[in-house]
Amino acid sequence: MSRPAIDLSAHINQSIEKGEAASFPVSLRPIRFDDYGEFRTIPNRYAVVRTDKRVPLTVVSNRYRLIQHPEILRVVERALEPLDLGPVPRGIYVDRGGARMRAVYKFPSLATAVLGNDEVCPCLKIQNTYDGQSRISVHIGAFRFVCTNLAVGGGGVFAGGFMSVHAGEIRIEEIEKQLVTYLTGFDAIVALYRTWTEKRIVPDELEQILAEFPKRAAVAIRERAGSGGGEKTVYAAYNAATWFATHEMRSFRGAFELLARINRAFQGRFPRGEE
Repeated sequence: MSRPAIDLSAHINQSIEKGEAASFPVSLRPIRFDDYGEFRTIPNRYAVVRTDKRVPLTVVSNRYRLIQHPEILRVVERALEPLDLGPVPRGIYVDRGGARMRAVYKFPSLATAVLGNDEVCPCLKIQNTYDGQSRISVHIGAFRFVCTNLAVGGGGVFAGGFMSVHAGEIRIEEIEKQLVTYLTGFDAIVALYRTWTEKRIVPDELEQILAEFPKRAAVAIRERAGSGGGEKTVYAAYNAATWFATHEMRSFRGAFELLARINRAFQGRFPRGEE
């Protein structure tokens, strides 16, 4: 039986925390084995241990760089402190015994109307893990209030963020720089959306964009973007694409990955400043 579609619109409007607190201590410990009464250390291997409960979370190599959940959250708080943003609702989700943390921040004081009462609001999504199953990921983008689409694009033209394995040098301070740049320049993002509301999209242009998406997504987006008759704008096609990603995907990871591809495709085809 297929999994039901997830709905990213069922997300936070107030600050909430689910699961355990993200502030528990974690450390890397050497791994030893009992060699007939003598304990020997396994070279180049460490256990990621939750020290408050003395529970191992996973085994990693000597290249693993431990980035603790609170370390990332402190970087975000430091970036927000000098900005006058008012209330910043957030959701902090911790599961897998503390091995995975997901956080979403929204900035409603910066919400701006694009067309009519259709507002977009900046948001930030972070994921960090201790179990080696996922990379550190940071996505900076915008949240649509009307259709409640999380239009988050990691690596897009106006969106920021990065993904990194837990190895080598990880410059999490880049989160602070990108977030400040994004929030202070959000008016330019809204201006781009507004140009999309005035620009018509022809079928050939839409097909070139759809060619970059998985087949199931392309078929559904084509149908939704083409419904209603009449000429279509870039913004309408973009909303059809983000609606599918936020309402019809079967996993959160798949939804955000598709959103990143949607943002790259539309921003690449209709960039800022294009007449």
